[in-house]
Amino acid sequence: MICYKCQGPIPDGEPHFNGHDKSVCKPCFNESKRCFVCRFPGLDLRPVEGLGLECEFCRGRLVAEGGDLNALLPPLRAFLTPYGIKPPEPFRFAWRDLKDLRAMQTEADLPLPEFIDDYLRYAYPVFYREGRYHLLRRMTRQTFVVYLISQMAVADLAGRYGLKDLSSRNPFHTFTRGWCHWLGFEAAARLGYDQERRQLRKWPELGAMGEFERWQRMAEVNPPGKVLEFFRASLGPLARKYLEPEPPD
Repeated sequence: MICYKCQGPIPDGEPHFNGHDKSVCKPCFNESKRCFVCRFPGLDLRPVEGLGLECEFCRGRLVAEGGDLNALLPPLRAFLTPYGIKPPEPFRFAWRDLKDLRAMQTEADLPLPEFIDDYLRYAYPVFYREGRYHLLRRMTRQTFVVYLISQMAVADLAGRYGLKDLSSRNPFHTFTRGWCHWLGFEAAARLGYDQERRQLRKWPELGAMGEFERWQRMAEVNPPGKVLEFFRASLGPLARKYLEPEPPD
């Protein structure tokens, strides 16, 4: 086995890193700069403004600024239709660097992430607010799909109730935010996106996923129709209690 980075031999049994059908020896992996998206220590790493380094394998293969995102939307709409989710049209996208996009979602004092999975611990790479989907400048197609599905549900519910987003901490927001997160998790499971499913199961932290665990536990013992029935039955009472202003005396 030959190291892609230094072209030296990797002895049998020695720890190494695999990616893109290439192998990199442990010293090269530990000592080299790596791609923001895939962590691969490529030979041709180039900086992406407001993000990090991008390797030769990710370059041109990612969902990125300048691409035609509308072509990816029809199957996402089809997935959400049985759940009664109809996000507002037209879709408006805004590309953000990682610092600005995370700042939209949390005020926690956090170090700047070096890799996308560090970023995902505390923030979404797709975030809906005030009529726009704010997007991280680079992500895989799988990441884009499952997180956009979640935020399309956010857009639908926020529009229905006259909200700019679902980021508040009141019970209506945490209830609905958990449901939207669960829809992304469910999509990842159905599509076989195991990495994204694992990420959505545990991240983002700091309460950003709302009451996701409620929906995850419910879906383990109930069919999707039953889960949807409970969500719809609970939505109105929560909205009346936590969103509608109290009548004057």
